[in-house]
Amino acid sequence: MNTKIWKINGCELSLDIGDADVMERYENAFEIMAEEENEIPKDGRQSARIRAYCKLYERLFDRIFGDGTSEKIFADCPVNTEIYDDIYFEFLNFIRNQLVNSATQRAEKLSKYRPKHAEN
Repeated sequence: MNTKIWKINGCELSLDIGDADVMERYENAFEIMAEEENEIPKDGRQSARIRAYCKLYERLFDRIFGDGTSEKIFADCPVNTEIYDDIYFEFLNFIRNQLVNSATQRAEKLSKYRPKHAEN
């Protein structure tokens, strides 16, 4: 299993958060998303709030993976908060798995060079 490939809705998207440039793009995308979240209308039509909410995710993925990526990720998906949330949480799980895998591999490599404790 390649932990650096996110498979979603027929797409395979590569993301290596161990790369400083990739991580910077990831961090920046989330910072901008946090700012844009404040721009979602608090009143007015619910349909406009749903569209603005879902647009946050589309722009996030485009910033992380490149323009046009969100069109592929959300292809054939209705503009629905539950569906967009599910895809977002799948992405967060992909990131978490990559972090856990990376930490595990690092610990295994480092353990080879640690002195063995004397057995009693």
